[in-house]
Amino acid sequence: MIDLALAFYLVLILPSQQLWRSIRKSDKPKRSREQRYLATIRSIGMTLIALVAACWWSGHTASDLGLGVPTSGAALWCLLIPILGLPLLHYAGKAREAKMPAAKVAEMYEQVRASDALPRTPGEMKLFVLTTLFIGGGWELLYRGFLTLVLMPLVGAWGAVLIAGVAYGAGHGYSNPRQITLSIVSAILFSVGYVLTGSLWWLIVVHVGIPLMGAISCYKILNQQPNGEAHAIS
Repeated sequence: MIDLALAFYLVLILPSQQLWRSIRKSDKPKRSREQRYLATIRSIGMTLIALVAACWWSGHTASDLGLGVPTSGAALWCLLIPILGLPLLHYAGKAREAKMPAAKVAEMYEQVRASDALPRTPGEMKLFVLTTLFIGGGWELLYRGFLTLVLMPLVGAWGAVLIAGVAYGAGHGYSNPRQITLSIVSAILFSVGYVLTGSLWWLIVVHVGIPLMGAISCYKILNQQPNGEAHAIS
């Protein structure tokens, strides 16, 4: 019963809350980045505590949730995807930036500086890293490992993929039709990857690695003076 209650929260309540918050206009003062990071950590942390209780009650093991040690087969091969692919993605981005016109690079840097979500200080960066670990590890565990495990006996593997993918994509909130469509499609693809391999490890590395790489690159931009020299932003 506790499994179904947590699944209900993940499929309906949490995505609905996130969609509502992203659509409604609030008059409340905007929270600082640190407050937002801490709120995300608290929210995921509390949900993970509920997951631990559900697993203890129902007898689910780490392997049941996709956290078994990948020793062979598709799970091990797929772990090579982020290990090899993330460095290649980083250097490809650098090469692409090097070929951009100076005006385009300057425009891109200005967009980064205008963002209110990116960490600017060493303290914010540390919190952002922790937040990314909670997001990448926690949500993969909840929406891929746990939700697929609970839903598969009820709706089958591909039904579980569809439901978990749509719920997680909707949980990103709504900005525009393109954003929510991409969120749902990418979430479904991640769920397909999990069902085909039975392992969360490679998905967690991807989910943590990509935003961290982007944040580190943007942090360097935000800590550059106009002449290109680094400085600490207070």
